[in-house]
Amino acid sequence: MKILIIEDHPKIRANIIEYLTLKGYTAEGAMHGKEALELLHWHYDIIVLDMNMPVMDGRTFIETIRKAGDQTPVIVLTSNSLIDDKITMFDLGADDYVVKPFEMRELEARIISLSRRRDKAIDDIIQFGEYSIDISRKIMKKWNKQVELSHKEYGIIEYLSRNKWYPKRKLDILEAVWWMREADLAMDSVTLEVHISTLRKKLGKSVITTIKWTWYLIS
Repeated sequence: MKILIIEDHPKIRANIIEYLTLKGYTAEGAMHGKEALELLHWHYDIIVLDMNMPVMDGRTFIETIRKAGDQTPVIVLTSNSLIDDKITMFDLGADDYVVKPFEMRELEARIISLSRRRDKAIDDIIQFGEYSIDISRKIMKKWNKQVELSHKEYGIIEYLSRNKWYPKRKLDILEAVWWMREADLAMDSVTLEVHISTLRKKLGKSVITTIKWTWYLIS
């Protein structure tokens, strides 16, 4: 597995690279987001990203690669453990996070978990109504024309379409798409509701049905 470590602190970056290398991974480093963008043509399986960096910070880096269509899984390194900040990171397109200071074993566990989830992706097409979802390419089309979706909007649609005809609770979606840990699942569901509202504007109100206020269904 090839991993890119984007961290401006030389010692932290070197320690992570050394640990992962000893564990059998291929680990490379960048000191900020701008340098990392120049390395992405080498293709990495996972990116470990510090949020607070000079030149180009983590927030700008995630926004840049997601807008370019790069769906490489990203684990954020952050010193902030507040729920609102975690939600912001997920909304930007991050896939998981580790709070500083952290044990290297925890970071490795996150990498392994994220890799397993990525490997479960199914190379097929899901069809419903006039829409189709290409799972392998992570895109949605309407009559062969691509629908522009944010990282999390696509995640919601893919999850609901995989479970077509089976209503899913808000907490189910939050856990599957935001990958919130069990202790965080009591978060306010407003974030999800905003994304659902935006999806309905893009796809039509009838695509996602609300059942008894707390369940969603693609029909």
